[in-house]
Amino acid sequence: MTKHSFQERFKLDDEVMKISRICLIVFFSFIGFGIFAPIDELGLYDPKWIRILHASVTLGFFIATYFSDWVRKQIQTIMLFFFYTMSAHSLILLYWNSLYIGYLVGMILVLSCIGVSFVDRRSLVSYLGTVTSAGILIGLYTKEPQVDLPLYLSSIITPTLVSYLTLNIRLSSVEKLRISESKLKGFQDRMLNELDLANETQSNLVTTHWPKTKGIRLHSFFQSFGQVGGDAISYLEREDGKLALFFADVSGHGIASAMVSAMAVLAFKIHGNQTEPSSCLKSIHTDLQELVPNNHISACVLFVDTNTKEIQYSVAGHPPLIRMEKDSDPKFMEGMGTLIVSYLKPNLKDFTLTPNSGDRILLYSDGILEVFDDAGEIYGDEHLLTSIKNHSDKKGEEFLNALYEDSMSFSAKRISDDMSMLLLEIL
Repeated sequence: MTKHSFQERFKLDDEVMKISRICLIVFFSFIGFGIFAPIDELGLYDPKWIRILHASVTLGFFIATYFSDWVRKQIQTIMLFFFYTMSAHSLILLYWNSLYIGYLVGMILVLSCIGVSFVDRRSLVSYLGTVTSAGILIGLYTKEPQVDLPLYLSSIITPTLVSYLTLNIRLSSVEKLRISESKLKGFQDRMLNELDLANETQSNLVTTHWPKTKGIRLHSFFQSFGQVGGDAISYLEREDGKLALFFADVSGHGIASAMVSAMAVLAFKIHGNQTEPSSCLKSIHTDLQELVPNNHISACVLFVDTNTKEIQYSVAGHPPLIRMEKDSDPKFMEGMGTLIVSYLKPNLKDFTLTPNSGDRILLYSDGILEVFDDAGEIYGDEHLLTSIKNHSDKKGEEFLNALYEDSMSFSAKRISDDMSMLLLEIL
């Protein structure tokens, strides 16, 4: 059994182990005390070698519980063996020494301990029945007992009943714990299934396979902060032949953000044929504002004419787009705007750009920028522009992956938000 599977065993294993160790050390102490007891002065027959052997074996197994996986796995069987040997030892000494009170105390100790040491009813009932019957017979057949027979019998039977009742109470607690664990596992399984579904939904929200057009090539990149994220990249082939692009970043993480992203993409598909990108963003805002009270969205919509290469775009609180021309450094494009799906009315503008052949336009989420190094310095705009310059010879997905790796190297692979990018290459 591997370490992982051992840790996933029944949750009372740790408790059983602790109680077993306590019982072993109690047995060792009781047996060890007998080694130094004044046996001869009391007129008792109690061979010292038996106690030394018994005490040594008990101590050895106690130590082994900390170092041996086999002992830990078999602890219930081992403890049952010790309970039987302790009981047999005590019963034999009781018979040899006419029910001497010291050995009766040992018998009571063993009978009391087993009730808190086991979670196996069959083993406990078998032990209690066997040992109690033997103890009663020894009491009945002992000549000149040093303890009154009624007191002796009650001293044997009472801890037996207490042990059995203790076991029933513990088994009731065990069953309740098992039921709780089963319900918790069912809940966890449902959550994992929902996360898998959300992850599949998220993968559909970030377009990776783009339509082939004669004037433009599109490439996207996405890395979720968790199992699911709130970024979305989508497109719509408009009725007028233009290509509408949607890039959005929903605040927050997890399933809730993924749901909002899905709603935003659906709204974009509905309103992507409007005359202006800003009108599309405002319509998305209107559709989602009352439905999404706790999230806001930064987004960008572009209408691309693949024939003339003219691009109309509007930015809603999104990081500024970056234009990369052949013979000049990358620069930020104009356009800011306010967030959508917030309490404020969107203040948005439309911009028009006709890039040249060979130009590239980069859209990115703030997760690319908002990573920090060990000194607390943010990656930010300057590092991103430098990375773009350093990798200007790369194209498509290779270029996006290089930007991602630079951001990760800066932060030692510590991210705090979803990371997504969209690259438009003008042919």
